[in-house]
Amino acid sequence: MKTTIVTVVALAVGVFMIGGMRSARYSEEDVERFQASPQFSETDKKFRNKAEIHKQGVGQIWDTLKEYVLNKDKDAFPAEGIRTQMLAIDDFSEGGQGDILFSRLGHSTLLIRLGGRNWLTDPVFSKRASPVQWAGPKRFHEVPVDIDQLPDIDGVIISHNHYDHLDYGSIQQLKDRVPHFLVPLGIARTLQSWGVAKEKIIELDWWQKTRVGDVEFIATPAQHFSGRGLFDSDKTLWNSWVIRNPEHSIYFSGDTGYFPGFKKIGERYGPFDYAFMECGAYNKLWADIHMMPEETLQAFKDVKGKVLVPIHNGTFDLAMHAWFDPMKRITALAKKENIQTLLPVIGETVRHSQLSNTKETNWWKASASSTL
Repeated sequence: MKTTIVTVVALAVGVFMIGGMRSARYSEEDVERFQASPQFSETDKKFRNKAEIHKQGVGQIWDTLKEYVLNKDKDAFPAEGIRTQMLAIDDFSEGGQGDILFSRLGHSTLLIRLGGRNWLTDPVFSKRASPVQWAGPKRFHEVPVDIDQLPDIDGVIISHNHYDHLDYGSIQQLKDRVPHFLVPLGIARTLQSWGVAKEKIIELDWWQKTRVGDVEFIATPAQHFSGRGLFDSDKTLWNSWVIRNPEHSIYFSGDTGYFPGFKKIGERYGPFDYAFMECGAYNKLWADIHMMPEETLQAFKDVKGKVLVPIHNGTFDLAMHAWFDPMKRITALAKKENIQTLLPVIGETVRHSQLSNTKETNWWKASASSTL
């Protein structure tokens, strides 16, 4: 309990000091764009979901602390290092024009090669998903590639501004070498305040689209929230993303609770060769903003995915469940419904043209508790 309180206090101080110092200041032009969005509430000057979600209050924080003390799984953090492999950088260096390649680098960070170009989702290469690097959730494993050793990246795709998805240190290392940053409404000013050139940033509302070469990006809905400091709750939007070219289509869920929008996305843009779906950091206390595994599977079916790749797991301790619980539960559920699921080793390259030869290793079992 003492450790928990110290961590909470440290994070609160960090959010106040760093989140506040690096918060964006919006121009009149920004405000006008936000006001034109159907997702923006004129009443409270914030973005909102279509459905009402719970708000974090004193009671919620107390319930969360009780859950943490009474029901935190002993395997929430792995006792030993989990299995990873170094990224085969050459796989992403050339060719592959008509193929899809991807590698999970941890949590929701994916390196994807589509249309002969490389795209990076929610890059977090820091040791902690936190406003400070001396407290907060620490990663279970080393990243499978040093950020400076990444192949050429054509675009960074951001789902929302939480610390486990938008990482200041990583953006600092990418801002001068990446030509495109695709972000939800409101995040452009944050990136500019961090030194990303304005002309590199493409900011989209739900259902808006843009194109980089022959790859199209569509910002699609999610049910979540945003905020990096004490005073910026829901001041920026949260997106899922459709990424496609003439040959292939990918869905990236970002963070989200289960909601009817998945069916609309599937109707408009499905089917998808791969659906990278959130499955991790769930709990009944916040089920409307993070899906339980059963909901992840239903959302996958709603968007008309062909291959399910569960993400948002295996890297940070952000909930009460065992670190391997998302993988254990989603594979069991998918097997019952004969749904193809891939949980590649962190750093492993998956090549779509060789998908039939890709074997599911259940690598996480070897690193998990003997209770499995």
